[in-house]
Amino acid sequence: MEVPSRTLVVGSAESYTSRPSDSDVSLEEDREALRKEAERQALAQLEKAKTKPVAFAVRTNVGYNPSPGDEVPVQGMAITFEPKDFLHIKEKYNNDWWIGRLVKEGCEVGFIPSPVKLDSLRLLQEQKLRQNRLSSSKSGDNSSSSLGDVVTGTRRPTPPASGNEMTNLAFELDPLELEDEEAELGEHGGSAKTSVSSVTTPPPHGKRIPFFKKTEHVPPYDVVPSMRPIILVGPSLKGYEVTDMMQKALFDFLKHRFDGRISITRVTADISLAKRSVLNNPSKHIIIERSNTRSSLAEVQSEIERIFELARTLQLVALDADTINHPAQLSKTSLAPIVVYIKITSPKVLQRLIKSRGKSQSKHLNVQIAASEKLAQCPPEMFDIILDENQLEDACEHLAEYLEAYWKATHPPSSTPPNPLLNRTMATAALAASPAPVSNLQVQVLTSLRRNLSFWGGLEASQQARAVPPQQEHTM
Repeated sequence: MEVPSRTLVVGSAESYTSRPSDSDVSLEEDREALRKEAERQALAQLEKAKTKPVAFAVRTNVGYNPSPGDEVPVQGMAITFEPKDFLHIKEKYNNDWWIGRLVKEGCEVGFIPSPVKLDSLRLLQEQKLRQNRLSSSKSGDNSSSSLGDVVTGTRRPTPPASGNEMTNLAFELDPLELEDEEAELGEHGGSAKTSVSSVTTPPPHGKRIPFFKKTEHVPPYDVVPSMRPIILVGPSLKGYEVTDMMQKALFDFLKHRFDGRISITRVTADISLAKRSVLNNPSKHIIIERSNTRSSLAEVQSEIERIFELARTLQLVALDADTINHPAQLSKTSLAPIVVYIKITSPKVLQRLIKSRGKSQSKHLNVQIAASEKLAQCPPEMFDIILDENQLEDACEHLAEYLEAYWKATHPPSSTPPNPLLNRTMATAALAASPAPVSNLQVQVLTSLRRNLSFWGGLEASQQARAVPPQQEHTM
């Protein structure tokens, strides 16, 4: 009799403890209600942000692929991006998330991780890799090599074969070693990507980092103008007639084709000095000021601020920059320009163009040819668009197609009407800090197309008279 009673008591206790209490159920319901309310408010704020102006823009230095564990305010509404993408930020949602969109046609607003959030995801990613590394060493998988890496800091001699592996953003250990570690984990079916968000950086180009040297912290974002400024380079050096006339013909085309959507401004300061490392490091200011530069850092900073202000209107911004003749000059600045390369493929055609302008230009022939050859040696990825057409009209249409696509990417259908800053900024910012008035440039540009077309047409006729083969004609 006692045995069944004991069994009954034990079973009764187990059945009692297996049922959740009313307080637990109520607490869970409250949490779910709070979560749904927070998500509803986040959706409402996301919808309102569609018609808000762009607060600022960033260029990404890392990639981000969201996962369910990222605590996105609205699941499924996080923005995925790759390194070197551009993002328009509308507003701050909280310390972990911004509201914005990827600058790409067809992309709508969503939630973008803030630098604080990306840093926490990076730390979580590194911690996961270390835990998997320790567990694999304890289980005996590659125990000698893994333990040697942990204790003595030895390095594997070969980097991973793939450049798409996850790497850390800032850590004292070799990032290549963490890539090796993740590659090993992937082979054993324990990839961290299934449970931890993927925060990726571009591959380190195969260069090994010294063991005792702490790697430089890479910020996840660089603040850039809301509209990437358009910079023309080539076919040779600015300040010489052939290059100046070709570029002014394009400026004139842009002014008329994008009338009401573009601001063309001249920049005489040497904006190549506006490197982030210089402007953010006061100790380097003295060195620059003492060097024989044509512009002071104050002038350069003023020009950069003016360009940013122009870009806030979300109008196209074209810079007639006197000192920029090569894309590398702006690669370390925060301008992130659209670099347009006017290319003359045949050096003989360029020589004839220069000589046709008289002795004042032909005496500088070698300098201009050398500059043209230096541009031709650049890899194509240094330019956003290369105009190598033989006819001016074809080159203009090529440029217009690119800029129309960029305009659609920066102006989604759901966005607000023209930026309220437009009326004030377009009227004043273009004239604000430039040493040479913009109006003078625009007057030159207005008459340049007809003059250049007549010049190139006359030159083409003279070349035909000299029996120049058609493939060597290069009117652009």
